[in-house]
Amino acid sequence: MKTVKEPKWDKQEGAPMILTNPDGPNRYPSLSEPLRVGQQAIGTIGGVEIAVRLTDILTTTKAQGEVVEIIDGQDERDSLGELSIGDSVVINRGDMYCLYVDTGVP
Repeated sequence: MKTVKEPKWDKQEGAPMILTNPDGPNRYPSLSEPLRVGQQAIGTIGGVEIAVRLTDILTTTKAQGEVVEIIDGQDERDSLGELSIGDSVVINRGDMYCLYVDTGVP
């Protein structure tokens, strides 16, 4: 069984940006909707963007997911400190900088 990490995410001000595919099933998303498996959240740690594909919904605003991308400015990285691509992490809606609500976006 994989260890689930709980990184210290950067504090985000306000609600996350919600991005959607204009031709997708959820063209007009709302922040009142619960998180869903398959959505991709982006949080930051020390200003570095961490993309997390949600795999298990813990509450309507908290999920567990897999780190799928780490982007430091324009550079993709395999790890950031003790966090690596493929790790399982917990992320809250308040930790999210951005949320892609349509599965497969991007």
